[in-house]
Amino acid sequence: MKLSITYLYTIFRYGYPPRIEDDFRALAEIERMGFRYMEMEGLGREQTDQVWHHREELRKRLDGHGISVHNFCAVDPELVSLDDTLRRAAYERFRRSAELGVFLGAETLHLASYAPPVEYPEQAPYQVGSKYAFGDRFRIRIPDGFSWQRVWDVLVESCRMTAGIAAEHGRTIIMEPRVGEVICSVDSLLRLIADVGLPNFKANFDTGHFSAQRENIPLALTKLEGQFANIHVSDNHPSTADHLPIGEGTIDWEEFFRVLKQQNYTGYLGLDLGGRESIEEDLRVSRDRLQRMAVGAGADLAW
Repeated sequence: MKLSITYLYTIFRYGYPPRIEDDFRALAEIERMGFRYMEMEGLGREQTDQVWHHREELRKRLDGHGISVHNFCAVDPELVSLDDTLRRAAYERFRRSAELGVFLGAETLHLASYAPPVEYPEQAPYQVGSKYAFGDRFRIRIPDGFSWQRVWDVLVESCRMTAGIAAEHGRTIIMEPRVGEVICSVDSLLRLIADVGLPNFKANFDTGHFSAQRENIPLALTKLEGQFANIHVSDNHPSTADHLPIGEGTIDWEEFFRVLKQQNYTGYLGLDLGGRESIEEDLRVSRDRLQRMAVGAGADLAW
Protein backbone atom coordinates (compact mmCIF):
# COMPACT_ATOMS: atom_id res chain seq x y z
CA MET A 1 0.00 0.00 0.00
CA LYS A 2 1.00 3.60 -0.61
CA LEU A 3 0.24 6.46 1.75
CA SER A 4 -0.73 9.73 0.08
CA ILE A 5 -2.06 13.12 1.09
CA THR A 6 -5.46 14.34 -0.09
CA TYR A 7 -6.37 17.77 -1.41
CA LEU A 8 -7.87 18.67 1.97
CA TYR A 9 -4.39 19.77 3.01
CA THR A 10 -4.30 22.47 0.33
CA ILE A 11 -7.94 23.45 0.96
CA PHE A 12 -7.46 23.98 4.69
CA ARG A 13 -4.17 25.79 4.21
CA TYR A 14 -5.27 28.14 1.45
CA GLY A 15 -9.07 28.28 1.09
CA TYR A 16 -11.94 26.63 -0.70
CA PRO A 17 -11.09 26.73 -3.55
CA PRO A 18 -7.34 27.46 -3.58
CA ARG A 19 -5.67 29.48 -6.34
CA ILE A 20 -3.08 27.96 -8.67
CA GLU A 21 -0.35 29.83 -6.74
CA ASP A 22 -1.56 28.05 -3.61
CA ASP A 23 -1.22 24.69 -5.37
CA PHE A 24 2.38 25.53 -6.18
CA ARG A 25 3.13 26.52 -2.56
CA ALA A 26 1.44 23.40 -1.23
CA LEU A 27 3.65 21.15 -3.36
CA ALA A 28 6.79 22.44 -1.65
CA GLU A 29 5.19 21.90 1.76
CA ILE A 30 4.06 18.38 0.86
CA GLU A 31 7.59 17.50 -0.27
CA ARG A 32 9.02 18.94 2.96
CA MET A 33 6.68 16.72 5.00
CA GLY A 34 8.03 13.68 3.14
CA PHE A 35 5.03 12.71 1.00
CA ARG A 36 5.46 11.57 -2.61
CA TYR A 37 1.84 10.79 -3.54
CA MET A 38 -1.14 13.12 -3.54
CA GLU A 39 -4.67 13.72 -4.80
CA MET A 40 -5.78 16.86 -6.61
CA GLU A 41 -9.16 18.40 -7.40
CA GLY A 42 -10.85 20.74 -9.82
CA LEU A 43 -13.15 22.70 -7.49
CA GLY A 44 -15.77 24.25 -9.74
CA ARG A 45 -15.38 25.86 -13.15
CA GLU A 46 -13.09 28.77 -12.26
CA GLN A 47 -10.56 26.77 -10.27
CA THR A 48 -10.60 23.92 -12.80
CA ASP A 49 -9.93 26.45 -15.56
CA GLN A 50 -6.91 27.74 -13.62
CA VAL A 51 -5.50 24.25 -13.24
CA TRP A 52 -6.16 23.49 -16.91
CA HIS A 53 -4.42 26.62 -18.17
CA HIS A 54 -1.42 26.01 -15.89
CA ARG A 55 -1.30 22.24 -16.34
CA GLU A 56 2.12 22.22 -18.04
CA GLU A 57 3.70 24.26 -15.24
CA LEU A 58 1.85 22.19 -12.62
CA ARG A 59 3.17 18.92 -14.00
CA LYS A 60 6.66 20.37 -14.23
CA ARG A 61 6.50 21.38 -10.57
CA LEU A 62 5.09 18.00 -9.55
CA ASP A 63 8.06 16.34 -11.23
CA GLY A 64 10.46 18.82 -9.62
CA HIS A 65 9.13 18.03 -6.15
CA GLY A 66 9.08 14.28 -6.83
CA ILE A 67 5.30 14.06 -6.27
CA SER A 68 2.85 11.86 -8.19
CA VAL A 69 -0.89 12.59 -8.54
CA HIS A 70 -2.80 9.30 -8.31
CA ASN A 71 -6.40 10.57 -8.06
CA PHE A 72 -8.19 13.60 -9.55
CA CYS A 73 -11.61 14.78 -8.36
CA ALA A 74 -13.90 16.81 -10.63
CA VAL A 75 -16.19 18.94 -8.43
CA ASP A 76 -19.19 20.04 -10.52
CA PRO A 77 -22.64 19.81 -8.89
CA GLU A 78 -24.31 20.25 -12.28
CA LEU A 79 -23.22 16.71 -13.10
CA VAL A 80 -26.31 15.66 -11.12
CA SER A 81 -28.57 18.60 -11.96
CA LEU A 82 -32.19 17.66 -12.61
CA ASP A 83 -32.09 20.15 -15.49
CA ASP A 84 -31.20 18.06 -18.55
CA THR A 85 -29.54 20.97 -20.36
CA LEU A 86 -27.29 21.86 -17.41
CA ARG A 87 -26.38 18.23 -16.82
CA ARG A 88 -25.42 17.57 -20.45
CA ALA A 89 -23.20 20.64 -20.45
CA ALA A 90 -21.54 19.32 -17.27
CA TYR A 91 -20.84 16.01 -19.01
CA GLU A 92 -18.91 17.90 -21.68
CA ARG A 93 -16.95 19.78 -18.99
CA PHE A 94 -16.15 16.45 -17.36
CA ARG A 95 -14.43 15.36 -20.57
CA ARG A 96 -11.84 18.09 -20.03
CA SER A 97 -11.57 17.26 -16.32
CA ALA A 98 -10.86 13.64 -17.26
CA GLU A 99 -8.20 14.79 -19.73
CA LEU A 100 -6.69 16.98 -17.03
CA GLY A 101 -6.58 14.14 -14.51
CA VAL A 102 -4.96 11.82 -17.05
CA PHE A 103 -2.44 14.53 -18.01
CA LEU A 104 -1.44 14.85 -14.35
CA GLY A 105 -1.01 11.08 -14.08
CA ALA A 106 -4.14 10.15 -12.10
CA GLU A 107 -5.02 6.47 -12.01
CA THR A 108 -8.58 7.16 -10.80
CA LEU A 109 -11.13 9.93 -11.40
CA HIS A 110 -13.20 10.94 -8.42
CA LEU A 111 -16.87 11.97 -8.11
CA ALA A 112 -19.25 13.19 -5.41
CA SER A 113 -23.01 12.70 -5.32
CA TYR A 114 -23.79 16.16 -3.82
CA ALA A 115 -26.62 17.18 -1.54
CA PRO A 116 -30.17 16.23 -2.53
CA PRO A 117 -32.00 19.07 -4.32
CA VAL A 118 -34.22 19.98 -1.38
CA GLU A 119 -34.50 23.29 0.47
CA TYR A 120 -31.94 24.19 3.15
CA PRO A 121 -33.24 26.94 5.49
CA GLU A 122 -29.74 27.35 6.93
CA GLN A 123 -26.64 25.89 5.26
CA ALA A 124 -26.40 23.23 2.57
CA PRO A 125 -23.61 20.62 2.75
CA TYR A 126 -20.19 21.23 1.17
CA GLN A 127 -20.73 24.40 -0.82
CA VAL A 128 -17.66 25.73 -2.63
CA GLY A 129 -16.73 29.01 -0.94
CA SER A 130 -14.01 30.63 1.13
CA LYS A 131 -14.19 28.11 3.97
CA TYR A 132 -14.58 24.33 4.05
CA ALA A 133 -16.55 22.74 6.88
CA PHE A 134 -17.41 19.10 7.52
CA GLY A 135 -21.17 18.61 7.48
CA ASP A 136 -22.77 17.41 10.70
CA ARG A 137 -26.45 18.38 10.81
CA PHE A 138 -28.65 20.02 8.22
CA ARG A 139 -32.23 21.23 8.43
CA ILE A 140 -34.15 20.62 5.23
CA ARG A 141 -37.57 21.22 3.77
CA ILE A 142 -38.94 18.81 1.15
CA PRO A 143 -40.29 20.84 -1.80
CA ASP A 144 -43.69 20.06 -3.26
CA GLY A 145 -43.36 17.52 -6.05
CA PHE A 146 -39.94 16.27 -4.92
CA SER A 147 -39.12 12.81 -6.29
CA TRP A 148 -36.32 10.77 -4.74
CA GLN A 149 -36.53 8.29 -7.63
CA ARG A 150 -35.82 11.10 -10.09
CA VAL A 151 -32.78 12.16 -8.05
CA TRP A 152 -31.52 8.58 -7.99
CA ASP A 153 -32.11 7.98 -11.71
CA VAL A 154 -30.18 11.14 -12.61
CA LEU A 155 -27.27 10.12 -10.37
CA VAL A 156 -27.12 6.67 -11.98
CA GLU A 157 -27.22 8.23 -15.46
CA SER A 158 -24.44 10.67 -14.52
CA CYS A 159 -22.24 7.92 -13.12
CA ARG A 160 -22.68 5.85 -16.27
CA MET A 161 -21.82 8.82 -18.48
CA THR A 162 -18.70 9.78 -16.52
CA ALA A 163 -17.60 6.14 -16.24
CA GLY A 164 -17.93 5.86 -20.01
CA ILE A 165 -15.71 8.93 -20.47
CA ALA A 166 -13.20 7.54 -17.97
CA ALA A 167 -13.15 4.22 -19.85
CA GLU A 168 -12.05 6.07 -23.00
CA HIS A 169 -8.88 6.91 -21.06
CA GLY A 170 -8.54 3.50 -19.41
CA ARG A 171 -9.42 4.95 -16.01
CA THR A 172 -11.69 3.97 -13.11
CA ILE A 173 -14.33 6.28 -11.63
CA ILE A 174 -14.68 6.27 -7.84
CA MET A 175 -17.60 7.70 -5.85
CA GLU A 176 -17.05 9.57 -2.59
CA PRO A 177 -19.50 9.02 0.31
CA ARG A 178 -20.16 12.15 2.38
CA VAL A 179 -22.49 12.91 5.26
CA GLY A 180 -25.56 14.82 4.07
CA GLU A 181 -25.24 13.82 0.43
CA VAL A 182 -27.15 11.34 -1.74
CA ILE A 183 -24.38 8.77 -1.25
CA CYS A 184 -23.45 8.73 2.43
CA SER A 185 -23.37 5.10 3.56
CA VAL A 186 -21.97 1.71 2.61
CA ASP A 187 -25.33 0.38 1.49
CA SER A 188 -26.12 3.41 -0.67
CA LEU A 189 -22.74 2.90 -2.37
CA LEU A 190 -23.43 -0.79 -2.92
CA ARG A 191 -26.80 0.01 -4.46
CA LEU A 192 -25.28 2.67 -6.72
CA ILE A 193 -22.48 0.37 -7.91
CA ALA A 194 -25.06 -2.33 -8.72
CA ASP A 195 -27.36 0.10 -10.56
CA VAL A 196 -24.54 1.68 -12.59
CA GLY A 197 -23.34 -1.80 -13.50
CA LEU A 198 -20.02 -0.88 -15.13
CA PRO A 199 -16.70 -2.57 -14.27
CA ASN A 200 -14.78 0.71 -13.99
CA PHE A 201 -17.21 2.27 -11.52
CA LYS A 202 -16.18 1.70 -7.91
CA ALA A 203 -16.21 3.26 -4.45
CA ASN A 204 -13.82 5.55 -2.68
CA PHE A 205 -13.73 4.08 0.83
CA ASP A 206 -13.73 6.92 3.40
CA THR A 207 -13.16 5.99 7.04
CA GLY A 208 -14.08 9.44 8.42
CA HIS A 209 -17.40 9.78 6.63
CA PHE A 210 -18.38 6.15 7.19
CA SER A 211 -17.61 6.44 10.90
CA ALA A 212 -19.67 9.64 11.09
CA GLN A 213 -22.55 7.59 9.63
CA ARG A 214 -21.94 5.09 12.48
CA GLU A 215 -20.70 2.41 10.12
CA ASN A 216 -18.35 -0.18 11.62
CA ILE A 217 -15.21 0.35 9.55
CA PRO A 218 -13.84 -3.25 9.39
CA LEU A 219 -17.35 -4.52 8.59
CA ALA A 220 -17.71 -1.82 5.92
CA LEU A 221 -14.46 -3.02 4.33
CA THR A 222 -15.88 -6.52 4.23
CA LYS A 223 -19.17 -5.41 2.69
CA LEU A 224 -17.36 -3.41 -0.01
CA GLU A 225 -14.61 -5.95 -0.69
CA GLY A 226 -13.53 -5.75 -4.30
CA GLN A 227 -15.75 -2.71 -4.88
CA PHE A 228 -13.40 0.12 -3.86
CA ALA A 229 -10.38 1.48 -5.72
CA ASN A 230 -9.05 4.07 -3.26
CA ILE A 231 -9.23 4.77 0.48
CA HIS A 232 -9.35 8.00 2.48
CA VAL A 233 -8.15 7.62 6.06
CA SER A 234 -8.93 9.84 9.03
CA ASP A 235 -10.13 9.10 12.53
CA ASN A 236 -13.52 10.16 13.82
CA HIS A 237 -15.86 10.39 16.80
CA PRO A 238 -19.32 9.57 15.40
CA SER A 239 -20.89 12.55 17.19
CA THR A 240 -19.46 14.78 14.39
CA ALA A 241 -18.13 14.40 10.84
CA ASP A 242 -14.70 15.83 11.79
CA HIS A 243 -11.70 14.14 10.17
CA LEU A 244 -9.31 13.67 13.10
CA PRO A 245 -5.67 12.54 13.29
CA ILE A 246 -5.21 8.79 13.44
CA GLY A 247 -5.56 7.56 17.02
CA GLU A 248 -7.76 10.44 18.25
CA GLY A 249 -11.10 8.85 17.39
CA THR A 250 -12.87 5.54 17.82
CA ILE A 251 -11.85 3.61 14.68
CA ASP A 252 -10.21 0.20 15.26
CA TRP A 253 -7.12 0.63 13.09
CA GLU A 254 -5.54 -2.70 13.99
CA GLU A 255 -8.58 -4.55 12.64
CA PHE A 256 -8.73 -2.16 9.69
CA PHE A 257 -5.24 -3.20 8.59
CA ARG A 258 -5.85 -6.87 9.36
CA VAL A 259 -8.88 -6.88 7.03
CA LEU A 260 -7.02 -4.96 4.30
CA LYS A 261 -4.18 -7.48 4.54
CA GLN A 262 -6.65 -10.34 4.13
CA GLN A 263 -8.15 -8.62 1.09
CA ASN A 264 -4.70 -8.15 -0.47
CA TYR A 265 -5.34 -4.44 -0.97
CA THR A 266 -2.28 -2.78 -2.52
CA GLY A 267 -3.71 0.63 -3.45
CA TYR A 268 -3.56 4.06 -1.87
CA LEU A 269 -4.46 5.32 1.59
CA GLY A 270 -5.02 9.07 1.37
CA LEU A 271 -4.52 10.93 4.66
CA ASP A 272 -7.64 13.11 4.71
CA LEU A 273 -7.17 15.51 7.62
CA GLY A 274 -8.08 19.15 8.11
CA GLY A 275 -9.61 21.83 10.24
CA ARG A 276 -6.83 22.35 12.81
CA GLU A 277 -3.90 24.75 12.90
CA SER A 278 -1.64 21.78 13.65
CA ILE A 279 -2.39 20.08 10.32
CA GLU A 280 1.24 19.44 9.37
CA GLU A 281 2.02 17.86 12.74
CA ASP A 282 -1.27 15.95 12.58
CA LEU A 283 -0.25 14.51 9.21
CA ARG A 284 3.20 13.45 10.43
CA VAL A 285 1.86 11.86 13.62
CA SER A 286 -0.90 10.08 11.70
CA ARG A 287 1.59 8.77 9.15
CA ASP A 288 3.82 7.32 11.86
CA ARG A 289 0.88 5.69 13.65
CA LEU A 290 -0.44 4.15 10.42
CA GLN A 291 3.02 2.83 9.62
CA ARG A 292 3.32 1.11 13.00
CA MET A 293 -0.13 -0.48 12.71
CA ALA A 294 0.46 -1.59 9.13
CA VAL A 295 3.73 -3.28 10.18
CA GLY A 296 1.90 -4.92 13.07
CA ALA A 297 -0.58 -6.41 10.61
CA GLY A 298 2.20 -7.63 8.33
CA ALA A 299 1.31 -5.09 5.62
CA ASP A 300 3.66 -2.88 3.61
CA LEU A 301 3.03 0.87 3.66
CA ALA A 302 5.23 3.16 1.56
CA TRP A 303 5.14 6.93 1.01
